[in-house]
Amino acid sequence: MFNHHSGVSASPDGAFRAWVGDSMESAYEPDLASEIDSEEEVLADLLGITPPQALRVLKWHKEEAEKLSGAHREQFGHIIASLLTCQNLAVQAQALALCAGLDQLNGRKSQAEIARELGVTRALVSHYVCAFADILGVEVTKYRKSEGSREKFREAQLNRRRGA
Repeated sequence: MFNHHSGVSASPDGAFRAWVGDSMESAYEPDLASEIDSEEEVLADLLGITPPQALRVLKWHKEEAEKLSGAHREQFGHIIASLLTCQNLAVQAQALALCAGLDQLNGRKSQAEIARELGVTRALVSHYVCAFADILGVEVTKYRKSEGSREKFREAQLNRRRGA
């Protein structure tokens, strides 16, 4: 017979929480399902597909990740080579920051401001920004004219040189 004066005191709610906690701990240690299920079985369950289909997804994902990793290493190599071989390291570093969207870090407002501070032309800063944008495969439009506007300017320059 249970003696309610045995020295154990807990509210019914507290006792239930303690019991649930104890039973959950002992029921799932160790978690055998996580030790038994393979990566493709977990993915198959998650996506609602068969394990062979999940294996194909995993293989495809690994190949894509390797391609992307290789492309990133190549881009990084081009950037490092450019920085190591240049005569305008300060300009290139600022241009790379602009290309990466870090232009606001030091309160930079424009390529012209950077050019003035470094004693170079804005065209040189723009040249390096465009070069890094090409390497990184990004489009930097913040400080650039539209492509149509650039084309009109290019045509005007050619016409001026021709004497038209």
